Amino acid sequence: MTEKELWAEFCSKKNVDINTPYEAWGFGGVEESDTDKLAELVLQGKKFGTASSYDEYVMEDITDEIPKVGDYSVILNSKDEAVCVIKDYDVYIRPFGDVPPFHAYAEGEGNMSLEYWRNVHTSFFKECLDETDMPFNQESKIICEKFSVEYIPSENLPDEELLFVEPSMNFEKEIAAYRQEMLDADSSFDGCFSMKRMPNIKEYVDHCIEWANPRREADERGAWGNVLLAIRKTDMKIVGCMQVHNVLTERMKNYTGHVGYSVRPSERRKGYAKKMLAKAVDFLSSFGFEEIVVSCLPENEASKKTILSNGGEYIETVFLDEDKVYLEKYKIQI
Repeated sequence: MTEKELWAEFCSKKNVDINTPYEAWGFGGVEESDTDKLAELVLQGKKFGTASSYDEYVMEDITDEIPKVGDYSVILNSKDEAVCVIKDYDVYIRPFGDVPPFHAYAEGEGNMSLEYWRNVHTSFFKECLDETDMPFNQESKIICEKFSVEYIPSENLPDEELLFVEPSMNFEKEIAAYRQEMLDADSSFDGCFSMKRMPNIKEYVDHCIEWANPRREADERGAWGNVLLAIRKTDMKIVGCMQVHNVLTERMKNYTGHVGYSVRPSERRKGYAKKMLAKAVDFLSSFGFEEIVVSCLPENEASKKTILSNGGEYIETVFLDEDKVYLEKYKIQI
């Protein structure tokens, strides 16, 4: 199909105004074959992120064309054939050195690690800016996009899908609503980082961003991790939140483990926790983990079921003195 044929088919089948703006493009890479490889990763569901150089938009004086939430794109292969339609659901700009591990994972390339992403994209962005007066370095601004696949010809995409994203002000109202519902239900804020004590959403978002920043200096706790929001695609509602730790404190090593999560009270018993933990486990594989630890209260049957459904094996029960609670520890092989 040509881009226009695919766009017309998509609009007809998904009841989208055919005059809705969209861009048609193929993924760039160091190698010519990368265009097809990256498009295939999108079709496989492994790639839901991409990045571009902010300086290129400045150089060409087209900053008004910087991607934004809600933008549609038709993805092309190396023969300019249209393969699918995608839609941006999160866009942010950050210095290259501050791009977090979850974005590298979202790009789906290589082993999905931040190290791999940096190596590949250093070469790519240097080449992009090679013929300009703008040098590429750790402070160069990068446009990071997360997108959902909206249409693939001859395929039925699932109606119920979870999108995963780091906290950003694009989701300010949803984060506030999630926090309020948790407070109203007197629910535990497991996996929500400092959401309970931070009513100012900007403060909370900035706190989450800094916690995931690979360039920050270690604090007294010595942990690094990513807060991830689980968003239902059909209505873009946050249904869950989780912390995924890639560097553990002694408390985490001995008691709480690599992942903490919670589901919005009104959205429980719908299988979201199982999908969230599965995503966390896959994300942690990008750090090279072969085994992770997850804990729950002995009386929390729902959480125990979630862990077991993701391959959890019971290790031991420990007593966390500072919280005066027992915790059951499980290991999950990756």
